[in-house]
Amino acid sequence: MGILQSLGLRRASQWQRLTLLDHLLLSPLTFLTITLYHILVWLRGRPLRPPRGKEPVRVVCISDTHDLTVDVPDGDILVHAGDLTNEGTAADVQKQLDWLNSFDHPVKIVVAGNHDSYFDRRSRREEDVRSRAKVQLGDILFLQGDMTVQEVNGRKISIFGAGDVPECGPQEFAFQYTPTTQPWHNRVPPQTDILVTHTPPKHHLDLDLGCPHLLREAWRVRPRLHVFGHCHWAYGQEPIYFDEMQAAYEALLSRPRRGPIMDFVPNRSWFYMWQVIYYGVQGVAWKWLMGGPRGNQGSIMVNAAQMYGDTGRIKSRAVVVDI
Repeated sequence: MGILQSLGLRRASQWQRLTLLDHLLLSPLTFLTITLYHILVWLRGRPLRPPRGKEPVRVVCISDTHDLTVDVPDGDILVHAGDLTNEGTAADVQKQLDWLNSFDHPVKIVVAGNHDSYFDRRSRREEDVRSRAKVQLGDILFLQGDMTVQEVNGRKISIFGAGDVPECGPQEFAFQYTPTTQPWHNRVPPQTDILVTHTPPKHHLDLDLGCPHLLREAWRVRPRLHVFGHCHWAYGQEPIYFDEMQAAYEALLSRPRRGPIMDFVPNRSWFYMWQVIYYGVQGVAWKWLMGGPRGNQGSIMVNAAQMYGDTGRIKSRAVVVDI
């Protein structure tokens, strides 16, 4: 580890957040645009609300508990977005399922993470194969490329889940795919209200490790809520509008970062930055000055990782979203 990394001025791995110095050395223009984008999104306010005359559905989101347990608030739907365990054995998975079954949420949804080897026959541990181990789901709905429609508070909520992740480790990791075997093309039903995946979509709460193919699916389907985990340091929630501002923001982030000197040479990144500003200000005006239809249409993305970065420690910080 270098001196700057030991001092906390540079990140030590791609699984950590970029530091301020990292941002400035990679691209000050991109860092400025990221900051402006989040300010403009915040000014636009909440991107969705429950249908008029309907009770909200409270979704409690957690992920990446890795054999540990956390405090879980009450709600209507409990979502665990994968990495229940570290080793992924049937015994370890069962302990986590028993813990989740102890809660009173009427609907409980689980997808696998890359550490949950039991759920993928290709990566299942040898001892589980030999013993033909089985797990008992109880009242948990395990989704792997499946949709379930649940009636909650008088509303029908469509939930699609899948634990597939871009290749990131040994063959013992579950549901890995390569860029050529990516599984997302037209996979998510268009009526999906809640999308649950283990991997994040590209450019959103993902440390730049998310999947661009999943992002395209999110654009196509535009679920009201997208819950994921996997990238521990990217924990949080983010409003999403699927509009010109977001398209320009994602286009900028997809470009190579040219360094602090080359940023001053006019290039297409400048164009995307000004698009973010122009369309973002327009969106704020629609929301607060004209009350137009763009002001309250969108989604929420949630990285619900409970593991605190790469510390090995867990924090009770479930994300609660009313949809």
